[in-house]
Amino acid sequence: MRLLGIGLHGIKIFCAFMELSRPIFHSFYDKLLSTIFNATDLVCKTSMEKAATVEKEVSARENTSGLVVSGDGSWRKRGFSSLFGLVSLIGWNTEKVIDIIIKSSYCKACEYTAEYSEWLQSHENNCEANHMGSAGKMEVDAVIEMFQRSESLYEIKYGSYIGDGDSKTFASILKSEPYENFSVQKKECLDHVQKRMGTRLRNLKKKVPGLGGKGKLTNKLIDELSIYYGLAIRRNHDSIEKMKNDIWATLYHKISTNEKPQHDKCPVGENSWCLWQKSKASNTLHNFSHKTALPDTVFNAIKPIYDELSNDDLLNRCLGGFTQNSNESFNATVWSMAPKFRSSGKTVLDIAGNLAVCTFNDGISSIMNVMKALDMTVGTNCYNFCVAADKLRIHLSDRLLSEAAKEARIALKSARKEEEAMNINMEGQLYGPGIAD
Repeated sequence: MRLLGIGLHGIKIFCAFMELSRPIFHSFYDKLLSTIFNATDLVCKTSMEKAATVEKEVSARENTSGLVVSGDGSWRKRGFSSLFGLVSLIGWNTEKVIDIIIKSSYCKACEYTAEYSEWLQSHENNCEANHMGSAGKMEVDAVIEMFQRSESLYEIKYGSYIGDGDSKTFASILKSEPYENFSVQKKECLDHVQKRMGTRLRNLKKKVPGLGGKGKLTNKLIDELSIYYGLAIRRNHDSIEKMKNDIWATLYHKISTNEKPQHDKCPVGENSWCLWQKSKASNTLHNFSHKTALPDTVFNAIKPIYDELSNDDLLNRCLGGFTQNSNESFNATVWSMAPKFRSSGKTVLDIAGNLAVCTFNDGISSIMNVMKALDMTVGTNCYNFCVAADKLRIHLSDRLLSEAAKEARIALKSARKEEEAMNINMEGQLYGPGIAD
């Protein structure tokens, strides 16, 4: 039931409609949770230790200074008012979780019995609250803690940290000085860097009257410019100069006209994404005609954003083409086992985190190790299901990572946004804050 994200209340409903008697009472349910936690914690730690060992070996072969890890926090509730949060560190080469911390600023037992000072002293070691401060600080504190214990856990140092720029985590890492005479480097997540372009352009459109509208800075154009900006970085993640050249190539390409083509920075040859360069390579420029160019007013307005998001310092942190996709995928795995719409305590989140690490690192077959730790018998049906599920998971993953699948997802997303924009233009705005007033 914990694999399905179902607690005691759900178990009671299931048993009732299956004509089964009431299974257990709450006191015994809590004891079972404790037992399950111990088993999952044992298997989880073994899985992370194996992942860290492999990551360490790959790092040694590549002669990198310390391990490259990506970190990300996720909260049970939006708006940074959550009482619970989880933070994970994932090795870049293995794409497996090597450390995780569940943070909680709430303990149900303390809430009801806080007036008993003697009880509080005995409860201190079992208190579920392990965080003081804001919800946003959970990620900062957890990452620092994981950096500081890396040497005692695995005898390794984290040399580079892949962050999203949404918090002051990296600055706090540097301030904490987790390693003696060893500095940690910052790496940017390319997906979040790409999002900055879209966010800046949308904010600019809202701020400057008359910048939007047909033929100007439309939402479709903002999406295109953001995608082109991201592609320019991804395709040239080994060179700052090439990144910068291609970033500006996408902008100047948009303001080119028949009278003044500005495709000097666009890639040349018949395989170029630039139709002008492609026509030039095939000697058919006399038949080529530019689309309507971006107005100079729009170009002048967005040029400072391009200056800021193509500076050497930012692009230097993009070298290597790092992302936090693995962390986002892991977060989704955790919350599928501890759904956000169901309340639960830290023990349940700990179990969900442990189970998520096991399945994320080693597949659902690793759950059979948890069953063995609980002294449960693994039957034929369970074994066959786990083996088949892992095979299917690998097959689907390979298919989704193919270039054809990626292009299809991008095209579908763009088509949906374009259709939504057309519907809004036809129908007008029918939903929004205060629209009924």
